[in-house]
Formats: sequence, C-alpha cells, structure tokens
Amino acid sequence: MSRETKINVLCREADRQVIRVENETGSAYLTNYVIYPGISIAYMDAHIQEFSCYAQPKPGVFAINHCEEGRIECNFKNGEFLYMGKGDMSIGKRSCSEYCHTAYFPISHYHGLSLLIETKKAQPVLDRLLEEDRTDLQALCDRFCRASDFGVIMQENEAMKHLFYELYHVPQAIRLRYCRLKVLEILLFLGTLPAGTVQDRPFLTRRQSDTVKAVQKELRRNLCRHQTIEELAAAYGMAPTTLKRCFKDMCGTTIYQYQKEARIAEAMRQLAGTDDSILHIANGVGYENSSKFAEAFKKMTGLLPKDYRKVAGCKPRATNH
Repeated sequence: MSRETKINVLCREADRQVIRVENETGSAYLTNYVIYPGISIAYMDAHIQEFSCYAQPKPGVFAINHCEEGRIECNFKNGEFLYMGKGDMSIGKRSCSEYCHTAYFPISHYHGLSLLIETKKAQPVLDRLLEEDRTDLQALCDRFCRASDFGVIMQENEAMKHLFYELYHVPQAIRLRYCRLKVLEILLFLGTLPAGTVQDRPFLTRRQSDTVKAVQKELRRNLCRHQTIEELAAAYGMAPTTLKRCFKDMCGTTIYQYQKEARIAEAMRQLAGTDDSILHIANGVGYENSSKFAEAFKKMTGLLPKDYRKVAGCKPRATNH
C-alpha cells in the first residue's frame, strides 16, 4: 500500500545512528549502536501502524529479534504471516530480498530490538573473547534457520527475561561496555538451545491477514458504532469463530478489547488536543453518557478524563454540558 513516508537522520556518529520515520499513521524511531566489529544492536520504538522501508539484502547477516512491548508482523515468502508479541524472541537471516518490505504493527505500538550479526566480521572477535567457549556463529544461525530464512520464535521464560531486559534499561554512561557483556551472554545462551526449540504458532494466510486488517480499519473508522462479531464476520466473508481466532493471533487481544482501547486512545488524543467537552468526546467514541465513559477511561488509564486533561495541559472551554 502506498503511503508517503518521511525518513530523517537525526544523529549519525561512528558508533550510533538515530533515524525518525513518519507518515500519516504515526512515527517510529530506529536507533543503531555498533557493539563490536560485525555486531550491532538496533532498537525500534514505533507508534505507527506501518511504514515501507528498503534495505539492501545482507548475505551472511542474521538477526536475533526481541519484542519488549506491542506486536509486529512477520511476513514470509510463502504468503503466510506470524506475529511477535511481548516477550517473544526470534532468529532470522537478513540475506533475502523479501526482507525489504512494509513493516506492520497491528496495534500501532512496538518496542523491541534486533541483535544484528555479520558472521565473517564477528567470528574473529568472539574467538578472541571467548577462547575455549568458542561459538560458531554460522553454525548457530544454520541450526535455527536451515530450513528457511526465519527460524525459532519463542516466548521468553523466567530464566530468559534477564537476557534482554537490561538492554532496554542500561544507563547511557555504561551502554557500550554493558551491551558488550550482554551480547556474549545471549550468544552463549542460544548455543545451549536445541535446534528444535520452536513454539507451534498458527500462521495466518494472506486473505486472513488482509481481512483482519480491514476489520481493524472498520473498527477505528466507526468508533461510535457497536457491531457484533457476527455482523463483522458476515460483512467480511469470514466465519465468526475464524475471525475471532485470526484477530487474536494478529492483535494479541479480542475484538471487543481492541475497540475499547481504540476508543480510549482517541478520547485521550481529543482530551489533550482539543477543548471539546468531555460529553462531546464521550459521545464521539461510542459512550452514551459521561459517567460510563469516565469509568472506562479510568479503568484503562488510571485517571478520570478531567484529570487526564489537566495532566495533558489542555483547558476545556466553557460549556453547559
């Protein structure tokens, strides 16, 4: 799909680069740190639904991906789709042209990282650092990605959480030194995982993926309209049970919860950016009265609408509502 995407380089240093991507669906920041020769960490903080990007295929490079928050779509050459959510880790090659694609974020929110490893450059560095605990990077990649360019995807367990958590919260003053230690720890840990380590997750076909995306747009476009799953399924030519399953697989939540969150998100935007009355905003996002709206708003944000508006800094206009 065609969208005008603006890409701005905000910072370009020897060991760090920051890029801002923006279009009508939102914005994303991509920050890349060089950790060792042939090894870098790329962070992505996205509040955007999708953006198209082109990067040259990189033979001999593989990525260890981790999702801290939100969801991201993984699009495969055979036309099937998988979705990474909070705590998921995956390994994939960056050598194929299909990797240059449209990045899609089902809930317009994603915070994660990719540990990028160029095997030929990185191997001598690891050999020097690990010595007797040598890790063969190409063998590690092939063990998980031998059958395809995308290998293992798994949900982190308690023992794995510390592997990535600190990478998101390391103080800037010690970032490089700390990340160097964490990279070695992650690679050593992956070396202990058996080749068959993979979770059985349902794939979505292109038709199923396109249908769920169309339903998402319908829900966001008509926030004040209350539609049943049966009505949506009939309108988009899919069985209700299949629609519920595919929607949950893509978005990580139910259709009802997704619409509720979309309503509150739009209300937050209007409370912060307009001086419309709270009742007017409530009606516009599908709530018949301000009391039910306030209850739902507080349950999701922890604040009443009037208190959120104060924090956001927008004063309401005089009104009789």
